[in-house]
Amino acid sequence: MAKEAFSVGLEAAAYHRKPFEGEPTEVFAAREQEARNNMLRYLGEYRLAVKFDEIFYQEGQNSSGERFLRAKENAPVRDIFRNFIRQKEIDGQSSKREVAECLGFEKVEEKFLAGEDFLFLWISPPGAKEDGYGDYSFTFVGEVRNGQIREIPYRNKLQLEEHREIIRLFSNQADSFQIDVDFLANPIFIPKTKSRNSAEDILAEIGEKEAIDISWKSRLETRLASLMDIFIDAVKRNAPEHELNKIKRAIENFTINKKNEIVSGEFTHYDLNTKNLIDTYGSYAPPVVGGSCGNSSSSTLMEFQQEFNLEPDKYGDRKFDCPQCGETNVRPKDQLLTKCQHCGSKKVAC
Repeated sequence: MAKEAFSVGLEAAAYHRKPFEGEPTEVFAAREQEARNNMLRYLGEYRLAVKFDEIFYQEGQNSSGERFLRAKENAPVRDIFRNFIRQKEIDGQSSKREVAECLGFEKVEEKFLAGEDFLFLWISPPGAKEDGYGDYSFTFVGEVRNGQIREIPYRNKLQLEEHREIIRLFSNQADSFQIDVDFLANPIFIPKTKSRNSAEDILAEIGEKEAIDISWKSRLETRLASLMDIFIDAVKRNAPEHELNKIKRAIENFTINKKNEIVSGEFTHYDLNTKNLIDTYGSYAPPVVGGSCGNSSSSTLMEFQQEFNLEPDKYGDRKFDCPQCGETNVRPKDQLLTKCQHCGSKKVAC
């Protein structure tokens, strides 16, 4: 089974690791914000299926004078890629995609630290479905702006040849991109001109007509404010992983339930009792979905059943199989299910 795309254990470890050399005193505030951002990006990709996001990287430096690209805190972003490589190897899984991603990022980093002003196109095709990847891609379009890297993750659904056609717009090396790792390891660097001077210009040349819109992120953050605070508090006090996972499930299932409101911005009143929200939405598995980094919610239902006492409630048995796909559903206490948690079928016996 593929490594889960968002690991609460890794988030907790990242928050509590020894401060990087030269990090400012507000390092833990930066780490807290990064944990929030990681959760929001994960939900945006896996639960809201948003089209655009926006990420910024700045130059960092340690006391030895080593320079690198960083995000909010003063630690090298490339170390995140290297941690993913190590985790894959520990789990006995292939790390070829992670190695390729790390190489690709380091090429962007090297060019930026050399003081060059450029645009770039970096494509992340989906991996194998049997490894838990989805059927969509990310095309990262980026630029040097105001002394930092601005990167737009642009979600699309293209075949490898279609990605090669995009590369042909900017490079004569398209035919050398044969498999997914070729794309991941080799960003396309594009000189700036008067008519091609921003990430938006690249998107327009690719043929994207929709304007970049990341307003979903602020709406999602507002909607999840109380639940996110509980998650961050649990990370900060190094809560047990089963507790972190329960909160994560609650955040995921709540986001799924409120997806239309979050996307549209038309909020309705909802229960602010966060304990009730966690008990209700955290007691069952969100649907498994493949993405650009592998499966989300890969824990088994057996683990949930061991964690929670699934005694019958006023509606009867809380565990049952879907007649359509055969997968086991776990119904929230005292709530009816309207569709299968796995395949979405409305034939569930709830």
